[in-house]
Amino acid sequence: MACACQNKHKSFEVVTKAGTATRPAFTSSSQGTAEAVADRYPTAIVRDKKTSEPVYFAWPKGTYEVVLQAGDGPVLKAAAHVRNGSDRGTLKALADDRAGEGAVVRSTTDGTVVYPLAAALTAAAVQTAPATP
Repeated sequence: MACACQNKHKSFEVVTKAGTATRPAFTSSSQGTAEAVADRYPTAIVRDKKTSEPVYFAWPKGTYEVVLQAGDGPVLKAAAHVRNGSDRGTLKALADDRAGEGAVVRSTTDGTVVYPLAAALTAAAVQTAPATP
């Protein structure tokens, strides 16, 4: 008889280049550890190893702002420096409160959208898509 605990453990993998890299840079059974490692790589994602579903987009150390209309609108909160997870709280809360208006958190250095996850993945897909002739 099979063990009752079989397949209950999750594994997460860090994939660079917005998930387009051919192999993961890091694998962990802890989502928190995988997120901490992903934060070392710009545009890295953490995904569930079993389903390949993205669960986190990297927030490397730096300055971020909350902007409306998926990054094309006015700035709601100007440059806040992010060093760790607790620094992200106010930016995430403001983006969540104004989600109906398309609020996103983006890097002030390169304009990379990092939150919410769906917007970050969409923006990264546009940036990594091959140019059409």
